[in-house]
Amino acid sequence: MSNNKGKAVVFLMVLMLVALGLGAGVFYLLQQEKAKSADLTQQLETAKAEQQATKSELEDAKIRISGLQSNLSDAQKKIDDLNNNLEKERSAKNVSLKDVEKYKSDLAKEQSLKAGIQKDLDDSVGTLKAMEARLKEMESKITDLESKKKALEQKVKGLEEKVQNVELGKIVVNPDQAAAGDEQVGASAGAKLEGKVAVVNKDYNFAVINLGNKDGVTIGSIFRVIHNGKNAGDLKVEKVHDNMSAAGFVTPDMKDKIAEGDKVELKR
Repeated sequence: MSNNKGKAVVFLMVLMLVALGLGAGVFYLLQQEKAKSADLTQQLETAKAEQQATKSELEDAKIRISGLQSNLSDAQKKIDDLNNNLEKERSAKNVSLKDVEKYKSDLAKEQSLKAGIQKDLDDSVGTLKAMEARLKEMESKITDLESKKKALEQKVKGLEEKVQNVELGKIVVNPDQAAAGDEQVGASAGAKLEGKVAVVNKDYNFAVINLGNKDGVTIGSIFRVIHNGKNAGDLKVEKVHDNMSAAGFVTPDMKDKIAEGDKVELKR
């Protein structure tokens, strides 16, 4: 009978570790996806701000082009007037050579001004086309970011549903088993806090240990990992729940040195 009870306790402990590991992994992934969602949201807002600035620059360029076209028209009118005046002076009997040269000089200046205005107009048209292309690129980028954000939000929603479906620390034991557990806790009171590695996630560089708030673990607690009787490195607690904690690797190469079931000891 005692042997059956022992097997039941081991079975329940295994179920608890599996539930804790699953919940920790899903919770950590949820945090990662929420961070990505916030980053995409920031990129989207930045892209929209750049789009608005580009539109403003586009309107300014259009206004400038309109002004240059008006100046070009005025310059052409002055050139026409000067040509008319030159022809009148040439046909006049008493026209002086000095006045003719002056009109020629004025005509040359106006022609030079016209050429400058034409160049500015051509440059502005080129800038306008470049801005229009940039605006289209911004609109495409915003569309892509909105699509990515929507997909990420769906992924985060799915992870949230998984987290809600994982219940941690709710394994029911019979009165005899509960009493036995209380006796073990009483016997270990005052001893050094020890536990085990429940889950190792090498992709995100963290591990889950079977100690939590109920054991006095807090964010920032440091645990030493013992693998095959040797010190494999330290873990630093980043997330704490009632019956488990998620801890990051202090050194990156720890993920190849520890395994599930390794012993952990509280350092500080």
